[in-house]
Amino acid sequence: MAVKFEFSLSDRDFNKLRLLKKADGETDMTFNDYAEELLSGVIGRMYREYDRQGRIKEDEND
Repeated sequence: MAVKFEFSLSDRDFNKLRLLKKADGETDMTFNDYAEELLSGVIGRMYREYDRQGRIKEDEND
């Protein structure tokens, strides 16, 4: 299962994304795919950190 998100970035944040993509040497991905991969990685790292801190509480109503 996947959930689709649609949002806009400010010009400033898009420029940062462009520079990150360039610094990674990523030439085969679209900006959208790169942003998706980047966000997924950030979510994974934050989740692990919050879980270690005991801040993640699974809730059936979420």
